Amino acid sequence: ELPAFLKPKDHRDGAILEVEGIAKSFGGIKAVQDVSFSVKDRTLHALIGPNGAGKTTAFNLISGMYTPDAGSVTLDGRAVGGLTPGAITQAGIGRSFQITNLFPSLTVAENVRLAVQSRDRKRFGFWTAAKDLERVNSEATEMIRTMGLAGIERAEAGSLSYGGQRLLDMALALATKPRILLLDEPLAGLAAAERERVGRLIKQISVDMPVLLVEHDIDRVFQLADAVTVMNDGHVLVDGTVEDARSSPSVQEVYIGSGTHALAGKSRPSAAQPQSLLTLEGVNTLYGKSHILHDVAFDVHENEIVALLGRNGAGKSTVLKTIVGIAPPARGTIALAAEQLAGRPSAEITRRGISYVPQGRGLFAGMSVAQNMELGRLRRRNGAGVYWDEDKIFTFFPRIKERWRSPADYLSGGEQQMVAVARALSGDTRILLLDEPFEGLAPAVVEELFEAFDKLRREISILIVDHHLDLALALSDRTVALERGQVAYMGPSKALSEDLDLRRKVLWL
Repeated sequence: ELPAFLKPKDHRDGAILEVEGIAKSFGGIKAVQDVSFSVKDRTLHALIGPNGAGKTTAFNLISGMYTPDAGSVTLDGRAVGGLTPGAITQAGIGRSFQITNLFPSLTVAENVRLAVQSRDRKRFGFWTAAKDLERVNSEATEMIRTMGLAGIERAEAGSLSYGGQRLLDMALALATKPRILLLDEPLAGLAAAERERVGRLIKQISVDMPVLLVEHDIDRVFQLADAVTVMNDGHVLVDGTVEDARSSPSVQEVYIGSGTHALAGKSRPSAAQPQSLLTLEGVNTLYGKSHILHDVAFDVHENEIVALLGRNGAGKSTVLKTIVGIAPPARGTIALAAEQLAGRPSAEITRRGISYVPQGRGLFAGMSVAQNMELGRLRRRNGAGVYWDEDKIFTFFPRIKERWRSPADYLSGGEQQMVAVARALSGDTRILLLDEPFEGLAPAVVEELFEAFDKLRREISILIVDHHLDLALALSDRTVALERGQVAYMGPSKALSEDLDLRRKVLWL
């Protein structure tokens, strides 16, 4: 049960938080488009959707991290959209983040007391000693007890387990005495027992205070939530009960595909060779204390396209970052043509022939297409793999030639994605890693990129992560499916493409 000082003085029958028609674009990408939903008092409301759906952007619009391009956000009848994050916190919206925001060298008690003091009228009193603020100390102690952190209040925050840090992060958000609590992936990276513990605590909090939750663990969401809003490609697909979301054909299509995409019916001859090019064995990767990948093992053959699929938070993007050295493995081996690469710097791995296109493209704004391409080619000629000069790239992406002198950030979203892929290819490339290459693109551009990737298989290997499952399965030769950082399925993509029941078993519920 929440401490008395955190319980709202009165409860409402209607909505506490109302979001109406909010929208946000970043360059050519429409991250959130006309999103509307409301959160009722004393409910746990889940906001779910595949990667790139716009969930965290919506959170950032509500909490003031971003200013909406359109629409409104109302808390208890008061308009808060467009206010600063500090003003929104003071108004009564508390939130946690995907990555914990703690003072690692301060103790648990000191972290919580600072959060409590943020709402205290005497916090700017020059001559007021912290130890004399009896109410602040009392509330901090009560908060520590409520969150199950009693007994470790003198421990430094940085020394806690990942689950302990998650609980402390929630405590900081609650200590601001919010009218509604926003939690961004509070269960991510937790072990099973910790997920159970934190999940129960969140449900308990929602008895007294409304909670808006973004979470990738769909099973847990459906167990805990009272209401669900499902987003995809920046839009709201479903806004209703758990059963509405679970039974919705459009929601199932987002997560498992429909098997009816226009590109899925075309025959795609494989170019895969029998010899392996990239091999992962027993790969384990951690972010801080969060264990993300567990003994991941698979390979990619020469001229093969492999789809890396799984639910949100399964570890797909982490696999790509681990391969290219951005998130080095704690254990395990990664070999390219039998040459061990695990633990080497990213620049060296790239020069060996592994090219990476991150989610979000990562182009240099203010620089021309030509300058972006030139930077991609620096120190990338080593005589291995396929050398991609400008003429060769233009045959696959003719639009780039037309935009050669244009600033990269002035291009459409589809053209920016083409430049990002072309820049990654520049130099010597043996395998291309693609993270959500079709995200946020118009259907005509998606088809153009799909055809380009299909032609690329005759030149190089590709490892692709994408939540458009019909596209990924139609394009790929084999599929590796992850579940909570482990390989749960590995086999021909055709089997998943043709058998929707198998697809549900592997990728849905």
